[in-house]
Amino acid sequence: MKKYILSLALLATCALAGELKYQEIEGFLSPESVFVDKNAVYVSNVGKKLEPLAKDNDGFISKLDKNGKVLEYKFLSGLNAPKGMKEIDNILYVVDIDTLKGFDLSTKKEVFTLPIKGAIFLNDIEKLNDTTLLISDTGTGIVHKIDLKTKKYDELLKLDLKEFGGPNGLFLHQNLLYIAGYDPSGVSGGMVLSYDLKNKKIQVIKSEKEPYDGIVLKNNILYVSSWGKDLKGVIYALNLKNKSVKKLDLPLIKGPADIFLDKNNLWIPKMAEGKILKVELE
Repeated sequence: MKKYILSLALLATCALAGELKYQEIEGFLSPESVFVDKNAVYVSNVGKKLEPLAKDNDGFISKLDKNGKVLEYKFLSGLNAPKGMKEIDNILYVVDIDTLKGFDLSTKKEVFTLPIKGAIFLNDIEKLNDTTLLISDTGTGIVHKIDLKTKKYDELLKLDLKEFGGPNGLFLHQNLLYIAGYDPSGVSGGMVLSYDLKNKKIQVIKSEKEPYDGIVLKNNILYVSSWGKDLKGVIYALNLKNKSVKKLDLPLIKGPADIFLDKNNLWIPKMAEGKILKVELE
């Protein structure tokens, strides 16, 4: 067991000519999402098989330090296919197919459970405030608004799956909710959008349809992950000011899922490879 755990912390740091400096962390099982708080890094693992909707009880959350060292491989276990995460008041909230769960980070006990009626593919979480979460359901096209105190929820918006794809990744900045679209049927792809919480208007940022997944914002640049074609994933940098689009110069990424930006470090789950990339942005 000790040898196995050590292998999980195998790190490779590379900086080839023209490429960003990155670190690769191996040993995960279909890692879907990364969340970083002030103390640690959390990685949601869907399980041995890349089956994001399978209720097979083999999903778990890994805990790492910020250097990428695995502190506890199965920090939280007994989940099905955990995906997006968010921490509020020392409780780590995680979506698990059709249920929102919360775990006390000190005791690891499950302290919150809320099944979402009609949910198909709960995917990402964003925080509106300390008592309200926004949760995407890629399967129905709905972004749910969850009141953590009352355990009541309603529909913030519903995307047309054929036109935009279902909401996958979410990122909230001021009054704009940025959305990475993903077609759950795998046919037409999705778009990159913004939704104004005040006037309730949708704006298309990237209309080229692809299987987009994660989305973050830094200095007016949206970083968006796409699974691409034939598992040749990319990370786009979309400049919101000059409307330019470029791909980050990174090695092949098979299944870049729900990315996270911690200061200048972009954490990228390579879901189909069982690895995490930690990329130092310029």
